[in-house]
Amino acid sequence: MITKKTLQLNDQKISYIDEGSKTSPAVLLIHGVPESSMLWKHLIPEIASQGFRPIAPDLPGFGQSDRFPYASTWEKYVAFITDFMEALSLEKIHLVVHDWGGMIGLRWACDFPDKVESLIISDTCLVPGYRWHPLARKWRTPEVGERVVEAMANKEAWMTNMKKEIPSVDEDILEDFFSIFEKEETRNTILELYRSANLQLVEPYQKLAQIKKPVTILWGENDPYIPSGFAYKTRDEQFPHATIEIIPSTGHFIHVEAPEQVIPFVKDHYQSVLNQK
Repeated sequence: MITKKTLQLNDQKISYIDEGSKTSPAVLLIHGVPESSMLWKHLIPEIASQGFRPIAPDLPGFGQSDRFPYASTWEKYVAFITDFMEALSLEKIHLVVHDWGGMIGLRWACDFPDKVESLIISDTCLVPGYRWHPLARKWRTPEVGERVVEAMANKEAWMTNMKKEIPSVDEDILEDFFSIFEKEETRNTILELYRSANLQLVEPYQKLAQIKKPVTILWGENDPYIPSGFAYKTRDEQFPHATIEIIPSTGHFIHVEAPEQVIPFVKDHYQSVLNQK
């Protein structure tokens, strides 16, 4: 049974999962939109069983974490990682990212490559040339985005749509994901984040090539938001030493759609980390 803890950070309540021994190497897992730390429900026990300490925050505004008291911009989420790590006295981390968690976490890694001990990257993009998917384009459009997130606050309809997209997902995971839509102030978090995206924040992406530690790239074969071709683009432009695994017959949310297919690759990744020591 995974339970969430809370801490006060910059006068905000931050909810997070923290499993494993406090003396074990830390694994920081950063979720995307519209997700929460429960994205990692199936991976966290497996990572802990390998002798690591998985830590997964609900990003501000998501799950049970308070939203920022100011605009929820990309820059603020990047800064949040540093603040969160300082609050938990984390010096170096193994980083695991998905969706917007990759754009946040990898952008943070551009500034702190020496703090990254290994990377697992899935269904995300921090390379020039990515075109926003249709829903993202709506969220980025003033007035249109507001109408779209308000419509998504219809829980019954949202849950029905998500169960079509991820038929095998656990109900408690979707319940946690939906929490961001329950209030207007947290719904606006999504709009603020998407609208804050700009090319200047992508420019340092080449700094990721400084990270020579183990990198595993996992992707859903049929991801409708970020096509699997970006897995290879990420490797070719940033991590030529990375291992790529495409999860067959899966979409965007591979960790909760097909955990039984993802977990072996996660275990292989951390075994490779241990074997290098």
